[in-house]
Amino acid sequence: MRLVLLSDTHNLHSALGPLPAGDAVLHAGDITGLGTRPEIADFLAWYGSLPYRHKIFIAGNHDFLFERNPAVAEALVPAGITYLRDSALEIEGLKIWGSPWQPWFGDWAFNLERGPRLAEKWARIPDDVDVLITHGPPHGTLDQTADHPPEAAGCEALRERLPALARLRLHQFGHIHEAYGQLTSGSCTFVNASICDRQYRPRNPPIVVEL
Repeated sequence: MRLVLLSDTHNLHSALGPLPAGDAVLHAGDITGLGTRPEIADFLAWYGSLPYRHKIFIAGNHDFLFERNPAVAEALVPAGITYLRDSALEIEGLKIWGSPWQPWFGDWAFNLERGPRLAEKWARIPDDVDVLITHGPPHGTLDQTADHPPEAAGCEALRERLPALARLRLHQFGHIHEAYGQLTSGSCTFVNASICDRQYRPRNPPIVVEL
């Protein structure tokens, strides 16, 4: 499986040009700027036109409608695209879990206080998941902000959940734009797929991972 990974496109998806070839495209949230219905519809029209067998996405902290009125937002998702919210999908032998939550970050969507409330969300991740998509990173992994001094902004509870996921081969996220990149630890590849940089410019290319 050749997976094309995106995150944090913030309404600038049409500026990306042709994407790399692959079997599936996965988007880790912040598809919009303010999560309005027209923004979501525009993204979904573009996403649906992409030439991949599988098209999967989660929401992020900018995608307000998916939190405030999920029935309306999810009704916009057309056939051929899968939206995951604390739910799983299996494609060609890969079990994928997607979740939009992150530690409290301004007054945005899908925020929870650090600690037990986030740990409860991560406890729902199946132990046998192969690919995990979260909007925010685990603490200490591709989560350094460009603040002075820099801050590790990822989720401690998410980091603590990962060792129990024995089959995990890919953890994709975004949220912290300036921490774009990938690294491998053990058998798992971690990818911060943020397309936009800290100034919300679509500077970073999609990241391709083969499983």
